[in-house]
Amino acid sequence: MSHYRTDIRALARTALIAHSRFAGFTAPKVWPGAVDDASLPVIGVLTPQDTSRMESFTSTERKTLVQVAVRRKGGEDVEDILDQDSEFIEAIVLAAIRGQNRFCFLRETTVVSNTDGARNIGTLVMTFEVATMRPEATLPETP
Repeated sequence: MSHYRTDIRALARTALIAHSRFAGFTAPKVWPGAVDDASLPVIGVLTPQDTSRMESFTSTERKTLVQVAVRRKGGEDVEDILDQDSEFIEAIVLAAIRGQNRFCFLRETTVVSNTDGARNIGTLVMTFEVATMRPEATLPETP
């Protein structure tokens, strides 16, 4: 049985790369700090933060931040293209995660563009929150 954050990342990543809009993207399981030109466009799913709140003596509420990052080359319209990407990403991620009966909503979207010589490189980061109820962690039984 995999960890619940692993499941969330896999749900989002699988749904995103299955869609024709992102089918040709490089999609590493771990977001690289630096992305070379040959890897663009790239899409990644991260879970950088998870908060926990005690619900009872046997359960906790977890709020997991899920980030979808896209980096792509473009011209003057690179931010417009990333805005279009964001509409697809929001719909795909919400459907994939809510389809598993998990509460999910978009918290924030950021777009940054940088000039790399003669072309623009744009980065889109979308942050979602996924809330789940989890049993308290216990150690596995050992013989």
